[in-house]
Amino acid sequence: MTATVKQPGIPASFDPVDWNPPGLPSDPDEIVAHIVDPKTRGELYPLFHQLRRTAPMFKSGPVAKQHGAWIFSRFAEVDMLSRSPRVVNDPRVLDSAFNHGDGGFTSVMRNVLTWQPVEPHARMRNLIMTAFTPRAIDRWRPIAEQVAQELCDCIAADGHADLVEQYNYELPFNIIARILGIPESDYPRLKGYAWDFAQLGEARGVDPEAVQRGDDAARELIAYFGELAEKRRANMGDDLLSSLLAAEADGETLTHTELIANCIYLLQAGHETTQDMLGNAMVALFRHPDQLRLLIAHPELTQGAVEEFLRYDTSVQISHRIPLDPLRFDGMEVPEGGLLVSFAGAANRDPERFPDPDRLDVTRKISSHIAFSAGAYYCIGAALARTEMAAGLRALLDRFPAIRPAGEGFEWRPTLNLRGPQSLPVTW
Repeated sequence: MTATVKQPGIPASFDPVDWNPPGLPSDPDEIVAHIVDPKTRGELYPLFHQLRRTAPMFKSGPVAKQHGAWIFSRFAEVDMLSRSPRVVNDPRVLDSAFNHGDGGFTSVMRNVLTWQPVEPHARMRNLIMTAFTPRAIDRWRPIAEQVAQELCDCIAADGHADLVEQYNYELPFNIIARILGIPESDYPRLKGYAWDFAQLGEARGVDPEAVQRGDDAARELIAYFGELAEKRRANMGDDLLSSLLAAEADGETLTHTELIANCIYLLQAGHETTQDMLGNAMVALFRHPDQLRLLIAHPELTQGAVEEFLRYDTSVQISHRIPLDPLRFDGMEVPEGGLLVSFAGAANRDPERFPDPDRLDVTRKISSHIAFSAGAYYCIGAALARTEMAAGLRALLDRFPAIRPAGEGFEWRPTLNLRGPQSLPVTW
């Protein structure tokens, strides 16, 4: 199995956060430099607030790691860019934002739904969506609930756990693996491959050893899903892989390369983002004990609470897009092909859109947020992620109503593109 190496986490506490502390930088490039550097970041959202106040949209300069990109942090512009059919993810974004060379990781990513030009993207999305029907989601809900209960059984006797390692990571991985039809005996090695592959999801700044591990993992995953697909072709079932093999729209089907790449992406993106969302939700509840007590006492609030958790501290914090036409924003001009960077976390805490945005409120009525993007690039697995979050949170709170932090602090992952706790010790 490929070895996994975790970077040191960023210490944090459960104490109330000062969302406007003194001493924040005032230069937008310097603010962005702090945001993208875990060594200087501290709490993320005070920096987002400062950026939105100082320069809600601007072209970054040489101080920022996003040099030359146009940065957006206000809900109105981020939402508009997300919904515009002329603002796209395509291979140019992959090369500009990630720049990990031409190894196995890039080979996979160039064939997944997310990074396709407009017409191939529409074609591939139509095909994959045939497998993500409401009926399929309903069929997957009992799987999510069963996995959550099984994991609670595993940790119940100990009276304590590291939620990230023993629950948050295991829950979505086991769910998506079962849905894809992966044999349980293969889970251990696939977890290692998925971890190493996922480390290249950060934009730039990844060390060469991590790039090599990620590329090696990609090649292993390509070989694994290639073999599994051949077995499934010979014996189709009711799993997601079989559905993708059978997917057809307007006479089109997924090519073998597209099928394998998207299975890898579903496995990796489908478990890592939900792992982080579960962790962020529990951190938010521990920082707002009144909301924790309310959600424990009122299970009927769970579905709405999931939307508040997604808004309050989303997993996917940053998105990169390219406009197909020149854009103009209050005198700021963005040329065709310019790199656009949107901070989803900043948009989801915009007070112009969400009153009192730094307050967690599990009863808040939310019409929309940016956690899953919007428009043509709206997350294809959003319904599954919501199902996993609701099942995972409900099982934890019902089985362990006395759940609480095991210490005064925890650790954030030293990442930006995806945000979540790296370690979250709890007891009950």
